[in-house]
Amino acid sequence: MIVMTKAKVDVEYFSKREKEYEDWCKEHVDGYVFNHAGGKTGNVLHKVGCWHLTVPARIGTYTTRYPKYCSDDLTAISEKADEKSKPYDWRRCKACP
Repeated sequence: MIVMTKAKVDVEYFSKREKEYEDWCKEHVDGYVFNHAGGKTGNVLHKVGCWHLTVPARIGTYTTRYPKYCSDDLTAISEKADEKSKPYDWRRCKACP
């Protein structure tokens, strides 16, 4: 009998880890970044490379301003966004490609 198991999909967490976050983005150009700002309006899911994530004035503070959750898997990152945004909601960035 063959038993199929679903592989665990990784969601990386970055808080005050600038270099690791920037390296992750370089290695996962098709990935997703969830900005967990908290509150009612600040929880936003982006694609890696979105201009909102690369504002020059924020270089060096990307993960200190807002913790970030990152994954290559849209379902996994959406589930994490659901979990972390409670009791509020989150949205997808309208500017992302």
